[in-house]
Amino acid sequence: MLMNRNPQPSQSQNISEVSVNSGVVQQSQAGHDLHQVQSVDLKAQQEITNKVVADKLRSLETAVRSSLITQNEKDELLDYLLPAKREAAKEAGSKELVGQNLNQVNETLKKLNETSEAGKSLWQTGQSVFQAIAPWLGLAAKYIGL
Repeated sequence: MLMNRNPQPSQSQNISEVSVNSGVVQQSQAGHDLHQVQSVDLKAQQEITNKVVADKLRSLETAVRSSLITQNEKDELLDYLLPAKREAAKEAGSKELVGQNLNQVNETLKKLNETSEAGKSLWQTGQSVFQAIAPWLGLAAKYIGL
C-alpha cells in the first residue's frame, strides 16, 4: 500500500452577500486545481434601459459626425452604428444584433485609433460608450470585447 507523504490540504473559500456594480472578480490558486462558482446579481443590467442605450449610441453618432476623420471612415462607422442605435431603441430589440453591429464599429475604431489623432479621440469616446452600455448588452458585450 502506497502512502502519500505530502497530502494536499483541503481548502475552502466562501464569499456571500457581495454586491458588484462594475468590476471583475478573479481568483487563482497556484499549483492546485481550482473550482470556482460565481453568482452575479444582474440588477445593473436592469437599471439601464433601451432608451439610455440608444441615447449613448446617439452621442457616439454625434461624435462620429463631428470628427475630423474622412467621410468614407464616417460612412463606414455609421453603416453599423445607426442600425445598432435603431435596434437598441426598440422595446424588445435584439441585444445580440446590437452587439454584432457594435463589433464592426469597435473594429473600425481600433483601426482609426492606430492611424490618426481624430481616430484616437473617437476610440476613447467609443470605449466610454461601450463600457456604459455593457451591462445592458449582457452576454452580447462579448462582441465588443467586454
